[in-house]
Amino acid sequence: MLKRFLFIVSWMMATVAIAQEVPTTESYAVNFDRSTARTRTDRLLSAVALGHTTLALTDRYVMYADLTPQFFTVHPGETVVPSVMFAGQWMQTYVYVDWNRNGRFDVETPGPQGQLSADNELVSFGGMTLEGGRYNSAGQKLDNLNAVQPVSFAIPADAEEGLYVMRWKIDWDSSDPGGRVDAANSIIANGGIIVDVLLLVTTDAVADDYELVFADEFDQADGSRPDASKWRVSTRYGSTWNRWISSSPEVAYIKDGCLVCRAIPNPDRSTDDVPMITGAMETRGKFSFTYGRVEVRLRTNLHSGNFPAAWMMPQPPCEGWPKGGEIDIFESIDDKNTAYHTVHSNWTYNLGNRNNPQSSFSETVTVGDWHTYGLEWLESLLVFRVDGKVVGSYARSTSESKLADGQWPFNHPFYIILNQSVGDGSWARAADTGYTYETMFDYVRVYQRRPLPDGITQITNDKLQITNDKLQIMNDESQIVNSKSSKCFDLSGRRIDKKSMRQLPRGVYILNGRKIVL
Repeated sequence: MLKRFLFIVSWMMATVAIAQEVPTTESYAVNFDRSTARTRTDRLLSAVALGHTTLALTDRYVMYADLTPQFFTVHPGETVVPSVMFAGQWMQTYVYVDWNRNGRFDVETPGPQGQLSADNELVSFGGMTLEGGRYNSAGQKLDNLNAVQPVSFAIPADAEEGLYVMRWKIDWDSSDPGGRVDAANSIIANGGIIVDVLLLVTTDAVADDYELVFADEFDQADGSRPDASKWRVSTRYGSTWNRWISSSPEVAYIKDGCLVCRAIPNPDRSTDDVPMITGAMETRGKFSFTYGRVEVRLRTNLHSGNFPAAWMMPQPPCEGWPKGGEIDIFESIDDKNTAYHTVHSNWTYNLGNRNNPQSSFSETVTVGDWHTYGLEWLESLLVFRVDGKVVGSYARSTSESKLADGQWPFNHPFYIILNQSVGDGSWARAADTGYTYETMFDYVRVYQRRPLPDGITQITNDKLQITNDKLQIMNDESQIVNSKSSKCFDLSGRRIDKKSMRQLPRGVYILNGRKIVL
């Protein structure tokens, strides 16, 4: 087990020499059969996140999910921010850590205003009815229990290095780590869920598993144009955002270490008869990517008709809009202090399924101040963040018919667009054609997961095919990558028998001499 632990840690993060077996989750009580299927589909958990690390569920239609040996990495004394990607309202998230490693979560009732004692293994909760009223674990009084997101908590400064079992529970008004199962409010009937993962505490400077693959800090000389090796001027067409795009240096230029995009009254209508000209830059044909993390730091001015954006479109060749998909990392309109985050597709736009699942999110933000707007793009999940805080997520459906109708076109390269546009009255109000609009972009950074070393292949359940007791890996084109007679071993060298292959748990394996991660 130690060999397996050291292998996983050195592969996923960094080599952490901790002589400890990987904890198992069997002893941690669940107040229902762990194989119970969901009874509701309007409340679904897609992933859990700690800081910038997101762990996605491979099956969202279960009541209990064991995501071990996946883990989050933290440091003693660090304050961390947990969050969930959960569709639905009127539930609360509870987070537990078995700090004393005794095989259970020792939970004490929080204080009358949500206070948690130092030895309470309930470490965070979004809301609960207590002696003093409704509170979360930060001591904030709540108007109601629509409090899905938990709150930040501190890793004990004296926490020993090593692995701990960590539980995430979405439930109704209950601190019981096994889930509320009384007749009035059963976790099953309410559409909750329990997820177990591992938490790695280390003092080592553990590297993020993402690496920078594209960045522009816009540090060129004032008045210069954006780097032509990375950016091109977007093309003018007939849509609201691009109807007045111009290549004029007056509407897209570098100033004070920022890209400035503007919409200004047209200074010369004799050669271009439009009332305004607007700036828009894109990486189309110069940089595109599939899956990763994007961060854009920006600010904009508030004014009627304002319509700036940082967003992504599919790199040609691709299907036309909206079938090819669109990901809006940030949009703002008019004089509203609201940031919008939206996905478009055939499923959401042509077929009108904007809430199946929810495809647009908004957050109250002072958009005239600097903020970092982020997107984490996984194979089956889009996660939107503002200043690191999760504000919404959109998950890939497990329904083949929905996928055939274009519910998830986000599996091919996309490029980035930064622009200052103006409204036409349809969403943002009509442009004030005598006003100068301006949005400043401080930087754009794109990260992707580091390649796995030693030929390790990351796969998911839907990439496995079991026929005639053979375990085979499928690629994105549904072709068999390895069709040899299956010989599968765990990392302790034990042969996986044919019957066990059909219920292979998540983990690291050797399949026909090839390392895989399920």
